[in-house]
Amino acid sequence: MITVPTFAASRRIETGRVRTVKTAILLMGAGEQVDLIQDVLCSEGYEVHRKEWSELNQSVEPSLLHINLIILVDSEKGQGYRSQQKKEELKQWIDKGQVIPLLVITSNVSPQFIVEWLDYGANDVMEEPVHLNVMLARIRNLLRVFANVKQEGEEVIVVHDLKVNLRSRRVNRAGEYLTLTPKEYELLEFLALHVNEACTRSDILREVWGYEYAMDTNVVDVYIKHLRVKVDKGRSVKLIHTVRGIGYMLHDKN
Repeated sequence: MITVPTFAASRRIETGRVRTVKTAILLMGAGEQVDLIQDVLCSEGYEVHRKEWSELNQSVEPSLLHINLIILVDSEKGQGYRSQQKKEELKQWIDKGQVIPLLVITSNVSPQFIVEWLDYGANDVMEEPVHLNVMLARIRNLLRVFANVKQEGEEVIVVHDLKVNLRSRRVNRAGEYLTLTPKEYELLEFLALHVNEACTRSDILREVWGYEYAMDTNVVDVYIKHLRVKVDKGRSVKLIHTVRGIGYMLHDKN
């Protein structure tokens, strides 16, 4: 059995704890060939998410925001998955997140078809029938190359579809990066490190502002208001909650 390389895993913090997570692969397509590929990937220790074109942009699940690689299996003749509309749909989904390597597996390997996909953004194209060991080697290679682009040892707090990167201090929700002031970020990080815990205004003042004594806690309320506009406004799931008589909480409903 081929061992999954250690660089492929990232570190993620959930409810204040760091854990190692599996490399996640989005597998797109349908049919027995795709079933077989999914079984092989799972047996190698990858976390596989399965979607078809019709499902791609219906919703963005929080788990799909952490995809490390996309495999697109195109077994159809004619226009099928090669249509510009489908390519644009895939591009729109990728643009919601971060840079993700794309491996296309196809029954059509005409030079023009390969050129189109590579120009569009595919990082590798394979011909069916697939030699599974070769496919796994290409996956490892893509992950190795992109590991140099993406930050290794990444420490991220994940709350629903909100990601707080502790190293880069970047925050995104559902793939949309949020512009926060330094103090807004520090407040959000404190709440995220204590997700699902009621944080008093005094605790927030002490830990975020460095005040060791009771002051006017209105400053906390003002910054919470600013955060709500950036994190929750216009979204069906609200993450920042008021705990009456105590303070505030970043609440993960999952």
